[in-house]
Amino acid sequence: MDAHPLLLARMENEITQTVLISLVGATPAVLAETVWSLATKSDPVIPDRIIALTTAPGALQLKDKLFKDGHWERMLAELRKKGVPLDGKLKFGPIADSIRVFPDLTRARELDDIRSLEDNEAIAEFFMELIRGFTENDNVRLIVSIAGGRKTTSALLHSVMTLLGRAQDQINHILINDEWIYQKDFLYPGCTGEFVDRETGLRLSSSDARLELVEVPFVPLRYLFKRDLERSAGSFVELMNQLRTRTINVDDDLIVQLDTSRGGLSVTGRDISLSANEFLLYLFFAIRAKDGKPPVESYGTLGEDLKDLKAEHLAPDNFGHWSHQALGSQFDAGEDLRKWASNIRAKLKRTEFDSFQIDRLVPRGGHLAIDLPPEKIQIDG
Repeated sequence: MDAHPLLLARMENEITQTVLISLVGATPAVLAETVWSLATKSDPVIPDRIIALTTAPGALQLKDKLFKDGHWERMLAELRKKGVPLDGKLKFGPIADSIRVFPDLTRARELDDIRSLEDNEAIAEFFMELIRGFTENDNVRLIVSIAGGRKTTSALLHSVMTLLGRAQDQINHILINDEWIYQKDFLYPGCTGEFVDRETGLRLSSSDARLELVEVPFVPLRYLFKRDLERSAGSFVELMNQLRTRTINVDDDLIVQLDTSRGGLSVTGRDISLSANEFLLYLFFAIRAKDGKPPVESYGTLGEDLKDLKAEHLAPDNFGHWSHQALGSQFDAGEDLRKWASNIRAKLKRTEFDSFQIDRLVPRGGHLAIDLPPEKIQIDG
């Protein structure tokens, strides 16, 4: 889901920290390759901070290869030679704050590998906690690399980003030309080491390696399910099941029928008893939805519109008609309309419609409209 250019520009101005979160498997190369590619591309991005996510053996590999063997400092030196400004950037070291090891579900031990359904569940919950902590801060931009580790781990991290990621965040994958994929000592173009082509036996120069950083698209569902995410305790499995149920039900055949002669509302064959004021309000929004009109900005602007709608349906010879009972001599459009809408929501809930269906059927804060296609709304009378 692409954000509007003006929105992205505003986000860029508010971002004060960029954090790279990288999955790392059995080799540290994926992290070094990603950092190198970000820093040397035509529009360079130099993360302020780096967090590597890996298993216990993966953490040892990272510490040995990058820090004990000195490759991290050598890479930074090469980037500085290229004029990349690194002051205060790329904060990363052989410490627990930088290298996060996957815990098991009990958080009592670190995982050596991801072998079971339980291990995958533990990692998903770990990702939820970590990513949520960053995405709650609008001043932080996340760049998430899913290139390392097992495919299921990458898929889980992508899923979590789909749930929690925002328009300013990115998911990346790193690609490298074939002859370098199996060079265990390769870290970045120009790195030191002995490199031999597996097919020809000829020596290779790491300076010839070509890296390509690919942005992986994702849909930030947080903008569709904001309240669900805010109310969620954080469990990946529970939240996924909840949103899955809601999206499966999005095409439910909700049909709204209004009878203006008697002030009656029926939703998918179920009668909903509304007061005269509630019916008038619902009729107003049903007409707008049927005519394909956009949401209104606020309840406070609807006073005159409702008076006109009442006059249009007034039955002068029938004083028992709902139109005579609607809108007393004084009413507060801002407060009363909000209360009437809340009453309609409560009545639909008592009729056993679920919260997602109710959100589509009744105007709600921030979206004052009925979310049904015109053909699903019938107005008689």
